[in-house]
Amino acid sequence: MSKNVEFITRFVEILGGDNFLLCDQINQDDLFEMQDGIANLIANNANEGLGLAKHIASLCPTSFKTEKA
Repeated sequence: MSKNVEFITRFVEILGGDNFLLCDQINQDDLFEMQDGIANLIANNANEGLGLAKHIASLCPTSFKTEKA
C-alpha cells in the first residue's frame, strides 16, 4: 500500500468514515478528537516528507507553520 493510500485511509478512519458525512451533528468532544487526530496526522506525515500532507499543510497556513530545512 502506498504512503498516500495509507495517509488517506487513516484520515478517513479518524473522521469515522461515512458517519462524518452522514451525521448532522457531532459531539464537541468527538469533534475535538477528530481535529487533533487529523492535525497530528498531517503534521507527522508532512514532517516525514509525504507530499500529500505537505500540500495540505501549505493550504492551511494558520494551522501549520512550514519551514524550509
